[in-house]
Amino acid sequence: MLDERLSLIETMVPLCRGVADVGADHGLLICQLAASGRVRWGVATDIHAKPLDKARREARSRGLESRVICLLADGLGELPPHGLDTVIIAGMGGETIAHIMGGWRHSQRPGITWLLQPMTKAERLRQWLWNHGFEIRREPCCQAGGRVYSVMEAAWTGQPRVPDTGEIYLGKVDPGAGPESLAYCREVLERARQKARGAARGENREEAALAGDTAAALEQALEQKGVRL
Repeated sequence: MLDERLSLIETMVPLCRGVADVGADHGLLICQLAASGRVRWGVATDIHAKPLDKARREARSRGLESRVICLLADGLGELPPHGLDTVIIAGMGGETIAHIMGGWRHSQRPGITWLLQPMTKAERLRQWLWNHGFEIRREPCCQAGGRVYSVMEAAWTGQPRVPDTGEIYLGKVDPGAGPESLAYCREVLERARQKARGAARGENREEAALAGDTAAALEQALEQKGVRL
């Protein structure tokens, strides 16, 4: 049974040939995708053997051994891109996700849909994506386990650009899309305000000014989106 976070990712996977789930852990998502017919085959990768054994057992219990390959690898390893239409990297920090993408020599390749769900440092991941020629197409949100998460759908365009502060911290999240998206935006703003208040009490004036400017930019971006602060 998938929780709300993995269920959202499942709905975002397009009908395709192959999908890779990096850090697949128990393998529930990749097996569900293969069993549903949404994808023809899947690859579950993990850097640790024990969670990968769970994924193997899950695939075996559902009769999916021929369609779900379990690969012990750091990130995507040497996985070839042929037939791979979608890559899922979820449940990690934003910087770790960026590191995994940057470490795969086929990442800057058109035609691959990237579904990315950072647990922390989402702003670092967004900035990395835009700086390296990726486009964030959409970013729906969900609530699971008392936390609000966003899932980025990205693709490589080869056209890097410099995002503004609102884009870095809010990405493509539309606060009008539903209560989860609005809650996500409010959480991001509140964290920025807390950081600004904390910095203002310190002795580093440059840090305090930067934190204050970030919070103010987010307030302005959300007001433009019609959010009452």
